[in-house]
Amino acid sequence: MKSYILAIGLMMAINFAIAGTKDPNDPVRSKTFSKSFPLDGNDKVNLNNRYGEMLIKTWDKKEIRVDIDIKAYSKDEADAQRLVDGTVITADKSGDQVSFKTNFATEGGKSGASFRNGKTISRREIRVNYVVYMPATNALTLSNQYGNVNIGSFSGALIAKVQYGSLTVGNLKNASNILEIQYGFTKIQEINAATIKQQYGAGLNIGTIGSLNLEAQYAGVTIGTIKWDAVVKQQYGPGLDIGRVSNLDLNVQYANVKLGTVIGDANIKQQYNKLSIGSVNTLNLKSQYTTVAIGNLNGPGNFGVAYGKLTVEQIGSGCKNLNLLSSYSHTSLKFSDNYQGNFELRTSYSPFKAGAGVSSKLVAEKGNIKNYAGTIGNGGGAQIMLKADYGSLNLN
Repeated sequence: MKSYILAIGLMMAINFAIAGTKDPNDPVRSKTFSKSFPLDGNDKVNLNNRYGEMLIKTWDKKEIRVDIDIKAYSKDEADAQRLVDGTVITADKSGDQVSFKTNFATEGGKSGASFRNGKTISRREIRVNYVVYMPATNALTLSNQYGNVNIGSFSGALIAKVQYGSLTVGNLKNASNILEIQYGFTKIQEINAATIKQQYGAGLNIGTIGSLNLEAQYAGVTIGTIKWDAVVKQQYGPGLDIGRVSNLDLNVQYANVKLGTVIGDANIKQQYNKLSIGSVNTLNLKSQYTTVAIGNLNGPGNFGVAYGKLTVEQIGSGCKNLNLLSSYSHTSLKFSDNYQGNFELRTSYSPFKAGAGVSSKLVAEKGNIKNYAGTIGNGGGAQIMLKADYGSLNLN
């Protein structure tokens, strides 16, 4: 009998222990919110959220519906209830403006989680997740902090600010897109045109874009194709990689740059690190403390190079004007077999070497300053003006 009572007591103790062991990832308290408004084509939607995800879905209905799931995590149930009660959603339509905003009565003290051996052992936080259903063509402005944003295919004008979260986009078809991302990763499959500011985080990845105005700081940038014009400013970070672009205006500091093909004109200013260009038509380059490697130059070139290295593997016959101002740099220029041109060269403390297909003669010399004149191929056609101070210059 004693053994039977002991067994029952032991089972009750085990069941009590299991019931009292709570998964810290399970919400202690939760509530939901859902609201709809009719929309016409001119209405604009504003979304403002913190501490949660935002998912934008489109439908054919002429209305917007926002479903919001609010979950509080805490080891203290009363504290979790306070977090839930203090989280209020305001939804309103006034004129052509429709707005949804997450409001917090109080930040509720410290939030976060602790881990042991890869498992969550305690957690205190509030999570507010939006699922938005709206027409694809209405203008949308959204702000989200401490959570990711996901947008599929969207045709309306978009203004998006995402902090401490990632932005994932399918296809943005409108010509007006303004995106600002801080401390997050941005991935865009296709976009018509955009002004983008990317700061810190895991970087920016774009498959295809029409035209682009980009400012990136402390973030890597990878872009497959830019169909039209691009203005890019980048400071620090892992680097910039563009597969193909029509026309490019680029200003870079302390970041590596890799450009596949520039179909039209490139105006580039770079300080420090490396620049690699596979093929470019017209190039205006000013570089300092930079190693520059160019595969094919197919049109005019204007180079200002200081404290670095410049190599052009092939200068094509389409380059009718070439200007080089080099100081404290090592420069190597190779011309195509069918290239025809005349050049003038002034050197100061800079050795000059003429390779096969290049003819030159010394026309004036004063101290360490030397002036040369010569031809590439049979001469004629293209005009080449070169000046090299210190460093070295090779023509082939």
